[in-house]
Amino acid sequence: MITHNRSIAVFDSGLGSLSVIRGIRSEISKENIIYFADKKNFPYGEKSINELEQIMADTIKILSTLSPKIIVVASITPSIQILSKIRSMTPIPVVGVPIPLKEASKLTKKKHIAILGTASTIKSRHLEEQIKSEVPQKIFVTKFDASQIIDLVEKGIFLENDEFTFNTISKTLRNLEDTNVDVLVLSSTHLSFIRSHLIKMYPSIRIIDPAANVVKEIKQFLKTNNMLRKNGLGRIRIIVNGDKTEFESLIKTMGLPGPVETFRTNQ
Repeated sequence: MITHNRSIAVFDSGLGSLSVIRGIRSEISKENIIYFADKKNFPYGEKSINELEQIMADTIKILSTLSPKIIVVASITPSIQILSKIRSMTPIPVVGVPIPLKEASKLTKKKHIAILGTASTIKSRHLEEQIKSEVPQKIFVTKFDASQIIDLVEKGIFLENDEFTFNTISKTLRNLEDTNVDVLVLSSTHLSFIRSHLIKMYPSIRIIDPAANVVKEIKQFLKTNNMLRKNGLGRIRIIVNGDKTEFESLIKTMGLPGPVETFRTNQ
């Protein structure tokens, strides 16, 4: 029973986790959640492997003190680059967010898919290796650096300035309409928040959001290991490592009233 009632810890470098948290609250609403926003280290997509490993080690150490039953790395950059390393840091089960390339490969009819992600993800050898192993050679892959879009999501600009958001997306994907891409894979959990913009702008392109897939994986893992919480409505604890004022205001606008705690090293 104690294991059942322990929380699911979800973290990334800021707002990206919310796309996963929304799914958890919808699909497995009895679960308690710890949301750790690692604002201090935003964006993960610009960190070296060594920097990322140190950040992950520090974060896992923090979350381990809170005794969650599972830790969700709600960021694709560390998920595809160092997930096995992160898992070796703790006995607590760790789930990452993979890029659903197999799904994209099955869905494309025009044999051309696009990947939208951080600079680090797009340039990584890990993504190249995944493409080679999961995407048939007959399917062409185009990659787009979505760093500017991710930045405007993190700052909450997408909530108040539609014109700027659409213009930034258009600038990032300026060559997309010259291709025959029919499947677009979102390779950052931040990008879930502009999914509706993408659908409006590119109605003929199928959008795949990995945040939905990871929620299914979490639910299945908890069910298989008899760790699902049985009763009640789940609570959420929100922790940020940095100035909480702006962050608290932003997540309130996005439907999470808080309160927000500030993490301190002597906690």
